[in-house]
Amino acid sequence: MSPSGMDPAVPKATLKVLGLCAMLLVLVAAVTVAVAVMVWRSEAVGKLQGCREQAANESRELGNRVAELEQERARLQRAAAAGAQAEDALRQELTQARGDGKKLNASLASCWERAARLEANVTVLGDKVLALRRERAELARDKAALQEELAQGEAQVRGLRQQLEEAAEQQRALQARGEQCEARQRELEATLRDYAAEVDVLRRRMRDRATGRRCPPSRYFLWVHS
Repeated sequence: MSPSGMDPAVPKATLKVLGLCAMLLVLVAAVTVAVAVMVWRSEAVGKLQGCREQAANESRELGNRVAELEQERARLQRAAAAGAQAEDALRQELTQARGDGKKLNASLASCWERAARLEANVTVLGDKVLALRRERAELARDKAALQEELAQGEAQVRGLRQQLEEAAEQQRALQARGEQCEARQRELEATLRDYAAEVDVLRRRMRDRATGRRCPPSRYFLWVHS
């Protein structure tokens, strides 16, 4: 179809659509601008609120700092007054120290003399210490020898003690045997006394028989049965 034969309503519809699109674009741009303005305004309000809070905080901090500085000034004034008093006291102490310094110089001179004497005494004591160390070494050697002799003596004592124990055991055994021998001896002595009595009886009987005497019946009976 040729342009001359195009429907006249088509361009009008296109123009309407383009107009509507343009209006939509304008509305969108307006809404975007409004939203941006609102966002910017809220951010600005937030920043303003933050600045106000920061300013209030800084104001409070400055007030606190001023109070602290006032307290520090009062403290420094008191310290200055105390420092003045301390300075006066130090001046008095300095004057007294100068007087004491003279006394200390005299004392120092005497101390130097004493130090010289002490140094000489230290030298003498050092020589004595060396001599004592040598004596100590000799004593240590003597002590080692004595300990060795003591160990040998202890060994000998243990041997002697063992020998004494063995001798005591032997003595106890001999004592027991002696007691047994004494008991046996007593028994033998009793037996010998009995034999001696019997021999005496027999001798009397023999004498009686030799002399012609007759024994009594009881003694004769005992002699026969003996």
